Amino acid sequence: MTTEIPRTPIPLVEGFRYEIDGAIATLTIDRPQKLGALSREMWFALPDILHAIDAAPEVDVLILRGTDGHFSAGSDINDLSVPLADFWAMNEAAEDALATCDIPTIAAIEGVCVGGGTELAAACDIRIAAPGSRFGITAAKLGLVYPPGPTRRFAAAIGESWARYLLLTGNLIDTARADGLGFLHEVTDDPFGAAHRTAQRISSRSAFTQTGLLRILRGEDPDPAGWLDEVYPVELGEGQRAFFAKETPDFGFHRVDWRD
Repeated sequence: MTTEIPRTPIPLVEGFRYEIDGAIATLTIDRPQKLGALSREMWFALPDILHAIDAAPEVDVLILRGTDGHFSAGSDINDLSVPLADFWAMNEAAEDALATCDIPTIAAIEGVCVGGGTELAAACDIRIAAPGSRFGITAAKLGLVYPPGPTRRFAAAIGESWARYLLLTGNLIDTARADGLGFLHEVTDDPFGAAHRTAQRISSRSAFTQTGLLRILRGEDPDPAGWLDEVYPVELGEGQRAFFAKETPDFGFHRVDWRD
């Protein structure tokens, strides 16, 4: 049964909702009057929110979603009149916190997914969207430059050629185009339901494997003679036992066991 009271305290601010269903957490951008556009307070709060969720031992997977048929319109345009250095620091910290989570992350997308919304989606490991969603970064329409890290991450997710086109024109693309470019992993009328099913599947797999691979993919070099060497035989042993017994493995490693 879903509960709105997290077992680990999460430092939420107005505009976010947080729920846990089993080992699956959902962070909802709850600002429908702004099409999910994040206020400066929300952007500043995101790193602490995400670090707390990432460190929660009861959470295996995080789903990020919006409300009322929209994911996020990015930054509230009323909050952009700040020095560029301040804008970069705020957005990059928030999006880096999402991109460097040790728990797998899934974006469940509907409707508007534009600007910082597209970059938040790009920071997630998996993206599932509804038909009719719209994607793009409209900075060129505003005279705005997005931070280097999120911009490069977006280009890596959608392909540099199309990233250049979208960034230079400020044009939007639809779900079909985003799917064809490889930005999406699934298209469905119920992206949150599909995200939840995918999260359940991920939750049944080895967190040891997932965390190790996520850290490697973001450029880290885990020491195979350290933590990996200690946990590897335990996790692999359970995987082998379950395979030969034709049972579901019961992996015991938790991501919070490995902290720098």
